[in-house]
Amino acid sequence: MKKLILSILTSIIITTASFALPGFTSYIPDSAGEYVYYLDNSFNRESYIGILGYDAATIQIRYFAPQDDEAMLPSKEIAILMTVDPQADFWNMTGEKIISTILPDTDDTDIVNYLHDLLYEFSARRISEVAVEADNQVVDQDYAQFGGKVAITFDARIPLFNIRTITDEKGSKVFDCVTIGTIKSSTDNTFELFNGVSSAKPEVQKETKKASKSKVCKFEKRSVTLDENWEQKMENFWTLGNDSLITMTALPKVSDNKDLNDLYVQRKLLESSEGSYTDFQNCEIIYTQAKDSYKIVSTSFFPENKSSVYITKILTRNKEGGFDYFSISTYQTAYLKNPLYFDKIVKSYR
Repeated sequence: MKKLILSILTSIIITTASFALPGFTSYIPDSAGEYVYYLDNSFNRESYIGILGYDAATIQIRYFAPQDDEAMLPSKEIAILMTVDPQADFWNMTGEKIISTILPDTDDTDIVNYLHDLLYEFSARRISEVAVEADNQVVDQDYAQFGGKVAITFDARIPLFNIRTITDEKGSKVFDCVTIGTIKSSTDNTFELFNGVSSAKPEVQKETKKASKSKVCKFEKRSVTLDENWEQKMENFWTLGNDSLITMTALPKVSDNKDLNDLYVQRKLLESSEGSYTDFQNCEIIYTQAKDSYKIVSTSFFPENKSSVYITKILTRNKEGGFDYFSISTYQTAYLKNPLYFDKIVKSYR
């Protein structure tokens, strides 16, 4: 088994290459290469919409539908690269290039028009909201494209238009963020290779680990209780074979505004890394006021080897205003064999 677990070591990088889309200023400035993918339930087949921001003037939007064996439908992809006027106070498209194949005598042209309308509507609705400075800002609006009255949930942690979900009058999500991320370089093809989300958990037989001698592992003022099966690789991280990795570090304060600081850090920790996709729909964030601490639980899927990694991160505010950071990342197959073992490790963190 490849040591793929090592690729998910997370660090917070303060990005200077930030930009603002036309007509509004985001609470968390968007960085070059940030993207978001949505599950779009307005189609009759499983469909996803991805939006990638290169800079204030250049956007890519991509439609993808996986192969549907039951309906005998092949996979479908439509991608458009477009430019907008970054100085305008509204969505003013100045050019476009279709960078995928458009098939004749299909609904491809209709989808292209739909993608145009979607960006125009997202921009107009985000501009009308003026400020999005929270993770759950719900606004009722009329949206003919999605059947009339809808509730739009804005979330500052979502890049670009800050839209997390759109729910129809019946309470069903017609549009739902499934993952966010940042492409790191011109060779990072994580955005264009997205082909849907995997929610199925592997079926494994639970097993109980044999009792081993425990040991307290420390980094600066923090500690976690492990056992002799864990190997220390560096001053601040430990591995359990190829199955699991623990890291402890400190994250600097990125803003004097506490709410902005916390939302920024959450966005960065929830973003997909190269070659993987974080399941944003099912991530869990628990805040403990007494400790001024966040616990973030999420799963990342690695399509290359069809594996998932279960990740728990703990952020505890330190006296400098930043966070002491703990993370344990475990292949889902290993975690499901003995969840109590790994949960006990998380609880031992001090």
